[in-house]
Amino acid sequence: MDQMDGIPFVSVIVPAYNSEGTLKNTVGDILAQTYRNYELIIVDDGSTDSTKVIAEAFASEDTRVRVLHQPNAGPSAARNRGTREARGRYIAYFDSDDRIEPECLRYLVTALEESRADMVCGLIDRVRVNYTMPEGNPEFSFEILDGRETMREMLTGKRLMTGPCCRLVPREWLLEERFPEGRFYEDLSHTYKINLKTRHLALVRCVLYHYVMRGGSTTGRKKTTRKQCLDYYQAISLCRQGVLEVYPELENDAAVLTMRECLALYLSIRRCPERDGSLEKIEAEIFEWMKRCWRTAAGNSRAPTEVRLRCLLFGLSPWLYEKLYYIGIRFKGKALG
Repeated sequence: MDQMDGIPFVSVIVPAYNSEGTLKNTVGDILAQTYRNYELIIVDDGSTDSTKVIAEAFASEDTRVRVLHQPNAGPSAARNRGTREARGRYIAYFDSDDRIEPECLRYLVTALEESRADMVCGLIDRVRVNYTMPEGNPEFSFEILDGRETMREMLTGKRLMTGPCCRLVPREWLLEERFPEGRFYEDLSHTYKINLKTRHLALVRCVLYHYVMRGGSTTGRKKTTRKQCLDYYQAISLCRQGVLEVYPELENDAAVLTMRECLALYLSIRRCPERDGSLEKIEAEIFEWMKRCWRTAAGNSRAPTEVRLRCLLFGLSPWLYEKLYYIGIRFKGKALG
């Protein structure tokens, strides 16, 4: 879609907090997009390093770039701020430390136009910090999913993640369903609400977005807080309950998401120095649930192989799962999910 009256079709929003080491690559990828009818809004979330200087330098060189500054309030508040001030009809969220294929926006917009779907998503992979962008363009194709199929894909997680990136979402949907501010794991308690609005989703069947794994051996062992654990438990519960209220027949698929997230929450609670009676109660609850349901998740052929293997390992020995997981973190980086 061509730009009309200076109004972009897509608003790309990048929350940035102390991202001086990664922002140049991410913004460079966005400005190198072959699709041009977009604006880029960088929300500087109270950075204390040179992030704001880097962002302003991009804005001074390219009229499509706007920079918003706010006191540190977290990625949810930054995304909400950017969405409120966006001019585009559709919103695309990108994180400030990931890498984006140059055809990402073009493929997403093309699939949206050709399918007339409500929303469009592309595939995301996980790469290491030293990842080099490949030469050439991935082959473009897409398929249409109805609302139920969209939820199945999100729950099982093989092709759709619960994060907000690599999607085009109508701006009015995101104004109606704001990211919960002041909470951890906001993606998990937000994405399902957006997906429930979808009657038809266009899924681009090639990788357009590279989620960079950072953190190394210390990430999986760093201390967690009581609030992080409680927020995580609440997000899992909200997502599971919200989906099953609409699609109760997806119980086995919901078991995959719940098991995957509870495996991470279980380890988070065990690393928390603020363990109290409420956390111990949650730990016991999810432990018993996982012991009952790991077979359902491990036996779901729609789930990623890695998740099925993790469920199987936990079912065989929770102690061995915990030990091997922390060994794996040394090689995989930041994500606990």
